[in-house]
This record gives sequence, structure tokens and C-alpha cells, in this order.
Amino acid sequence: MKNFFSSTLNFVILIIVAVAIGYWAGNNFPMGKNSIVNFAESMNGTIQVNGVSNLFNQVVNIIKTQYFYSNVNNSNLYYGAIEGMVASLGDPHSEFYDPSEAKQYYNVLDGTSFAGIGVSLGYNSGGYVQIEKVLANTSAASSHVPVGDYIVSINGSSKNVRNINDVVSMVRGVSGTYVTLGLENSDSSISYYKIKREPVNVSSMSIQSLPNGIVDVNILRFSDSSLSVWENNFNSTMSKVEKMNPKGIILDLRGDPGGYFQAAVYAAGEFLPEGSLVAKQQNRDGSINLFDTNYQGNLQNVPMVILVNGGTASAAEILTGALQYYHRATVVGENTYGKGTAQNVFTFSDGSILILTIVHWLLPSGRWITQSNPIIPNVKVTLSSQDFKKGIDTQLQKAESILSN
Repeated sequence: MKNFFSSTLNFVILIIVAVAIGYWAGNNFPMGKNSIVNFAESMNGTIQVNGVSNLFNQVVNIIKTQYFYSNVNNSNLYYGAIEGMVASLGDPHSEFYDPSEAKQYYNVLDGTSFAGIGVSLGYNSGGYVQIEKVLANTSAASSHVPVGDYIVSINGSSKNVRNINDVVSMVRGVSGTYVTLGLENSDSSISYYKIKREPVNVSSMSIQSLPNGIVDVNILRFSDSSLSVWENNFNSTMSKVEKMNPKGIILDLRGDPGGYFQAAVYAAGEFLPEGSLVAKQQNRDGSINLFDTNYQGNLQNVPMVILVNGGTASAAEILTGALQYYHRATVVGENTYGKGTAQNVFTFSDGSILILTIVHWLLPSGRWITQSNPIIPNVKVTLSSQDFKKGIDTQLQKAESILSN
């Protein structure tokens, strides 16, 4: 089973919600179901590499005639060959999903309701699947699942727990049933949490009023069922914020795996003057496309703080980088994930999809964001699992302090 949320994606993912939202590989480019590519259909089982023909057929025939287990599934062989071909690119953000995996991809992308526990996932520096965020009013929250711990077992088994897609599949289940997570913390101690699966359907963004006239805007992902739906949701949210007449805005992008590239550019228009350069895209031929804000919102002069962490990726980094570049917002928290590539989604008639890296995106300064060169906060604040367990959000507290002064 492949990793839907490449190293992130962190796709991060709302598991449950998921969002991987990561960090999932291709949520940074126009994500619509693009023109059907006939590559899969035209592949008739014969591959020619360096003059060697029929190699694919030869291997398939040997497997079907000599493999000890006779119940060989032709579809699995076929899809596995394509998956291996894409994997040979060595790009963790380029992946092929068979029809069933593609359905999961779109369900996660648009926030479709499902039975899960209500957490956001990502990868830690050791490659383990980590709890990036626990969503409010979910079973994970009521079970006091700690942020920052990483998964070492699910229902007593440690098999496949280092692959986010497998973790998502194992954690999801029938509503009302339970799943037990073994979580290891920074002290190397392991605790077990029995969590009830419940329907999860979380909006891509939410707001709450804080003291001193501060409004907290939490964007969980830059994707919904379509770009236009996300933009309408964003417009509605910003309209509510404007009516609250805020003295300061906290834009919480922690654990946000990104989404549509254009969503980040669109959102920047709410906080930057019309015509401001938000990002650049470098194509394979070296040419550069520029993306500017095309409208001017009504929150241009409200002081801002952006909260980020290692789960902030892709489109979330684009918006953060632009607002930081123009000194429009103070960035607080931990280094971001560092996903500076954008993918396109190609769909096939059988329902499978190919997610392929096609461009690099750059900050307005021209800097390419990578995992070794992420966005660095203006004010670094670490949120420990111990603080989370105590209900203390040191990053949010720092943001409030900055805006209150």
C-alpha cells in the first residue's frame, strides 16, 4: 500500500479527517479532474526499454505459469507495474492510485464524512506517523490523544504503522466501533488509547473570538470538493471576521497540508494589496509564471499573526511565505514542512489517477521552499505534548501576546 501523504503531506491528513492534508503530494496545483490521459489504456503489456521488448509480458507469463500460488490477480499485476514505474522517478510526491485508492484520495480531499477519530497526521523526522493535531469535539479529543506522539501500534499490531495511508485505512471503520492506538512520546514511553470511531465531517476552516478583540481563523486545508467551493467558504468566513471588527487576526495554519495552489493566491488577496506578487511557478523548461492577487479584501490593515508548524505545507506555506515576505504578518511557531513542488492530477477511464510533479513554486523573493529550506518563523515557539495534555497552547498564547501589545 502506498503512502498517500508523502512524507509530509505530511499530506498530514484529516483522518479521519485527514487532510493530508500531507503531506500529501499533489494538492498544490489545480486539482480538478483534468483531461483523461490514454496512457494506461494504450499500454498493451509490451514495454520497450533500451531495445528490450516484451519484457513485461515475459515476466507476467513466468509469474502466471510458475508462481507457486495460482490465484494471481491480473489487475494487481497491471496496477502494480504502473505504480512501480511512477515510484522509479524517485519523487515522493508523484504517485499512481488505483481506482479504490483514488476514491479515498478524493474523499479526503473534499472532507467527505466518514467514521474516524478526528486527528490530523504527518510524519516526524524519524519517518513515523505522528499526531499533528487533535480536532475539537471529536472522540480523539475526548480520549485526550496527545499531539506530538507517534503511532507505534494499531489494535496491538505494529504492521504498516509507518505508512499514513495504511494508518488511515486501519483507523477508519464502522461508526460505534473502537480502535486502540499505541503512541510513543518524546520520553520513549508508550501509552494506549482506546478511541471510539464516530462520523467526522470537518469544515475546511473555522473561526472563534478571543479576548482583546482578537479573532482566531483556523484553516485546516486549502481544498474542498472544488476550488470554487473553497473560495466561497473562504469569502463567507472572511465576511464573518470583518463583521466582528477585529483588532487582530490569528491565522492558524498548523497541521494544514495545503491544497489548491490558486486557493493560497486567492486568500492572499484578503490581506495584501491588489496586484501583489504571491508566488512564482518554475516550469520544466525553466520559464517562470507569476501569480498576483487579483482583488483587495477588507482586512488589509488588521494586525496579523500566522501560526505554523512542521505540518504546515504546500499551499499553506505559499500564503505564509507571501505574508511574511511583505511583513504583513508575524509568523509564530515551528519550521514548516518545506514542500515547494506542485502536482497535477491526471485521471483515467478506469477511475485510477496519476499525481505528477510538474512545477516548482517559489516565494516572491524567488526562494524555492524545500524540506532543508522551509519557512522559518519570526518567533520560534515549540508546543510540547506535555503542554497540550495540560490544555496549554504556548504558540497561541504568544500570538495573542503579540497582538495585544
